[in-house]
Amino acid sequence: MKSLIIELNEKIKSGQTSVADVYENAKKELHKIDSTNANLAYADQITNTELTDNVLSGIPYTLKDLVSTKGILTTGGSNILKNYYPPYSAYIYEKLISAGANLVCKANCDEYGMGGTGLHGLNGKVTNILDSNRITGGSSSGSVVEVASGAVPFSIGTDTGDSVRAPASLMGLVGYKPSYGLFSRYGVIPFSPSLDHVGIISKYVADAAIVAQCIAGYDERDYTSQKIEDTNFYKNLKTEETINICIIKDIENYMQEGCKEAYLKCLQELSAKYIVKEYTLDENILRALSPTYMAISYAEACSCHSNKTSIPFGVYAGGHGYDEVITKARSAGFGDQVKRRFTIGAYITKSENFEKIFQKAKKVRTIIINEFNAMIKHNDCLLLPAHSMVAPLISDVEGGNVPSEWSLGVDPLMIANFAGTPSITIPYTKVDGLPFGINITTKQFEDQKMFNIALTLEESLGGQNE
Repeated sequence: MKSLIIELNEKIKSGQTSVADVYENAKKELHKIDSTNANLAYADQITNTELTDNVLSGIPYTLKDLVSTKGILTTGGSNILKNYYPPYSAYIYEKLISAGANLVCKANCDEYGMGGTGLHGLNGKVTNILDSNRITGGSSSGSVVEVASGAVPFSIGTDTGDSVRAPASLMGLVGYKPSYGLFSRYGVIPFSPSLDHVGIISKYVADAAIVAQCIAGYDERDYTSQKIEDTNFYKNLKTEETINICIIKDIENYMQEGCKEAYLKCLQELSAKYIVKEYTLDENILRALSPTYMAISYAEACSCHSNKTSIPFGVYAGGHGYDEVITKARSAGFGDQVKRRFTIGAYITKSENFEKIFQKAKKVRTIIINEFNAMIKHNDCLLLPAHSMVAPLISDVEGGNVPSEWSLGVDPLMIANFAGTPSITIPYTKVDGLPFGINITTKQFEDQKMFNIALTLEESLGGQNE
């Protein structure tokens, strides 16, 4: 199996290079892509200089700027936190330090993770290194660009609806979202706590499994953290001889034509090797995914960020009196996308709307989860297109020229966030010279099975995205 982390670790062990040289080279390569706006804040210095037995020892990586790093700028991609240096570190950052990995840079992202384009971050629009006129996807936009550039073998992102898995497809990468509670979110700036997951972006499945094995674990500081018996994902990684695959019937009808053809070709290849079964998903449920996501996430986001007032958190923007100080700070500090979502979230949580919108959305969420459980009950995984299109032009996204129906082709990725189940995108092929991936979702806490299936398909599909 292929692994950039193992390859780099072996070079350090054999003396072909050193931990310090690897770190400096990663920083040098990241500086080469500064023009993409992917890089937000560089670490002041290397953390671990000595090589240990841990396979992550000496490995450089980046962190989405939602992850708190003590003494290193952490903005959440927001202007209101542009001068924030956390007094503590996130659990996952602590775990990576203990493993001997070295943080090189914080990655730009859509503000507070709110956006699927990468066009709403503090450092500007994150552009695609394959074509600077195109988006990278989001909200983990900086992370996917940094890994796609080859500067680092992995980056940590977050995934609330598809924010690791969808951009991974657009950039030809692996994007992994774990079971809810497998990775601690302590110290990670939230968007929507009931949907948020820390995720991993890498070139190969094995690399994601290595990092997952490192950062998984129970954390008493995170009330959603789960105690999982075996998290040796890389150690237990293997290919599967038989796989029962479930697909959503006719999902390709909501995809860009070239991607539709690629997806159908993929199904043809898989059907020759594995059992592939169709499941008819009621179109009403398909169309309910996005509004349900919006109702829940926008309401939770509005609540989570009510402390960004320039009093406990945030840049002071002037004013006299409590109301004016807060109004000025939030008006100047938040971008348009965040203001829109907070406004909708505030409307949803008003007393007269709470029951008929928010509570109803939670009931619909349960229906969606039950539908997923029915789909996967007698199967090993649900296989989906990881996106409905290749990376669109920035001008088309900003001009509203992307067909709205295509959103229905990628919306099913949200199901894994609603259900808290493991889900991973792997590269498949290229359409018009741009990457297109497929997505694998398994039952909750079946992360090992998910990794094994992903490795199997990564190898059996022949690496057509290389």
